[in-house]
Amino acid sequence: MRKTLHLPCLLLDRHSSNADFCGREDILERLATELLPSNHIVTDSETSLRQFALCGFGGIGKTELAREFAWRYRESFDAVFWVVADEIAKLDNHFQQISLALGLENSSECKSQVVSREVVKEWLSNPREDISAPDEFVQPGQTGPEATWLLIFDNADDPMILADYWPQGSGSILITSRDPMAKSMFTRRPLGLNLAPLSKQDSITLFNHLTSVSNEPEGDAARKITDVLGGVSLAISQMAGIIRRQELTLSEFLELYANHEEHTSLYETKFDTNLITYRHSLSTVWAFEKLKPPARQLLELVSFLDPDLIGEDLLMAASIELFSDGMQFKKSNYIEARSELLHSSLLYRDEQMQQISVHRLVQDAILTTMDNEKKELMFGQVAQILWGDWPSAMPKPSKDPELPKPKSTGGRLHVARWPVCASIYPHVLRMHQLWSSIPDLAEATNLLFAKLLSEAAWYQKERGRTKHFDGFFDTALSICESSTHADQQALLADIHFCLGAIAMDASDFDASRDHKEHSLDLVSKICKELGTEDERLYLAYAELGISRIQDKRYEEGEAHLKEALRIRKALGNYIPRSGDANLGWSLLAQGKLEECNTLLLDSLAGREKALGKDDRESVRTGLILYALGNLRAAQYEWDESFQYHQRAMCHMLATVGEKDFYTANISHKVAEHFIRLHRNEEAIAMINGALDIWSVDPAAHKNEIARTTFLKGKLFEATSKAQKASIALRVACRLRKEITKEDQDSKSLTMKDFDEIVAFWAR
Repeated sequence: MRKTLHLPCLLLDRHSSNADFCGREDILERLATELLPSNHIVTDSETSLRQFALCGFGGIGKTELAREFAWRYRESFDAVFWVVADEIAKLDNHFQQISLALGLENSSECKSQVVSREVVKEWLSNPREDISAPDEFVQPGQTGPEATWLLIFDNADDPMILADYWPQGSGSILITSRDPMAKSMFTRRPLGLNLAPLSKQDSITLFNHLTSVSNEPEGDAARKITDVLGGVSLAISQMAGIIRRQELTLSEFLELYANHEEHTSLYETKFDTNLITYRHSLSTVWAFEKLKPPARQLLELVSFLDPDLIGEDLLMAASIELFSDGMQFKKSNYIEARSELLHSSLLYRDEQMQQISVHRLVQDAILTTMDNEKKELMFGQVAQILWGDWPSAMPKPSKDPELPKPKSTGGRLHVARWPVCASIYPHVLRMHQLWSSIPDLAEATNLLFAKLLSEAAWYQKERGRTKHFDGFFDTALSICESSTHADQQALLADIHFCLGAIAMDASDFDASRDHKEHSLDLVSKICKELGTEDERLYLAYAELGISRIQDKRYEEGEAHLKEALRIRKALGNYIPRSGDANLGWSLLAQGKLEECNTLLLDSLAGREKALGKDDRESVRTGLILYALGNLRAAQYEWDESFQYHQRAMCHMLATVGEKDFYTANISHKVAEHFIRLHRNEEAIAMINGALDIWSVDPAAHKNEIARTTFLKGKLFEATSKAQKASIALRVACRLRKEITKEDQDSKSLTMKDFDEIVAFWAR
């Protein structure tokens, strides 16, 4: 069915334009010439993609210029998207927000950030005003209506990370970056400019606008001040803020400023062959020493958080918690401190979204004024606040921890916690950037931070990332391995548990086994010392049982999973989970069909009793249905097998959507049924759907791609499509050779050979 998108769509970082923007009219005209759809005529030798990069040092005004262009010309585009591009995790989050805002996915489908990224790129490359439109709606010789769009990558200081987010086709892309190489990324000729400081006239215009200068003597002082600030828009804006806040005349400010002992180091510019570098005494420019103590404390706190989006609920709660000395710091103190910083142009506030933002240069500057002791104290306090708000995926530790506890525990795979995790994650990124630069952190602070990193990395796994976790696991492991803290063993067990599950999903079965064995050893030791059995021990046995089944050590897998279920049932309030399905796979592999049948039917009935038929709590019911379908196939009850697999398909679509790898698994299985029934067109549709899902992250799903491509080749072969069959089989065999190092041709291989290279629950 035709699906109309939400157009026009405006997704910017702020809900209003900057009323104080002045100057740069020549640059704005250049941007309009390069990026507006109506101003660009495509030749046969050019791509229809329009792009331009604004490069220059921090504070020169790149972001404000891009923001002004977006607001001024927003009606020239059907869609405008603002994407913060300094971290991969932020790029992923923004692309997911674009998918939701456009209506490409709804909230129930929007599970995997990797999938959302590809969905958005696909639309940007072919920006139809509606999707899934039948061909008969398009007239001959026409391609249907296309939407115009502007995509802004802000703060792309490492432009290479944009490669996975760069669309093809038509549209306009504007980049802001400190790296001048951004002008030549993804294009045959440089497209962009190195942004120079404001001209003298634009500097004076901006300064006069911000300070409301009206008489000639003050105008002369304004010229002197803007001269010494060198046309740096951020410095001009914030000096004007200080003048307003302290109610100084320009002459008074200039007199005070000229006498400052660090004035000579205010502004120094030097050039090299590739990059303009800008250095100045930031403490002089922003006069932090003039701030009242509450404002200074608030600014120090902000310097440890993500600069782009700081929720005021978090900021206010953290301020009251950190800076209360008895009854001194109250909510009213926070509001007063915030006002001082806003009036000084050190912070920006989005009143509609109740969010604060700060320039990265201001963060860097305030950090340079803090000694190591203060940095260590603040880092530890902020880590505690973020950890206290984090909804943990891991169960409650076996041993009561000495360190503070998170907001909640035991939320693994629970999608309801994702919005809270998403709001905290950017701050974890910022803390991770700072961690290596702060020496001598206390052991307890380091380990608490490692806990936060481990949880944040697992959250990224739940959102669809398979291999790259922003270095969080590496840092957490390095902290753990050098720690002697009482909580160290429990955290190490969690990290190995997470890495084991992640490696299994990525078909790295050897690494998965090693991590799971290590995790079980650690948890068993802790529980033995305590004389208890708990949720963590259950999970450790269940995960190792999965690896044993994958290794074809079915009896051991059965034993581990039965031990896991015994522990889980003893804890009370038992609801069947995926562990029951995995035990069913072990029994099925050993030919224990009756025991398998009883287990799976009881498990399905148990979930239906607790959660209702075809619940949407998680994919666990779908996994049980999947296993039942395979059991019925082993019993040659093909109709019932097909029914269970179709139910599993419906369940996966309803819980994780049409782009998830669980959906791809069952699509492959349903395709096998269609082939058996000679419903070949439907089989091809299912196969192609599965391959589309795997291909979103081909490096992580090479095994699955090889297997499903082999099935596709066999179907082509059976339907006398020799050329297509040859290509598909050749690709499948090449991929299998890369995985197994075995060189075999398609005639000597069977589906069983390809089944063995994927996780057993996908067979």
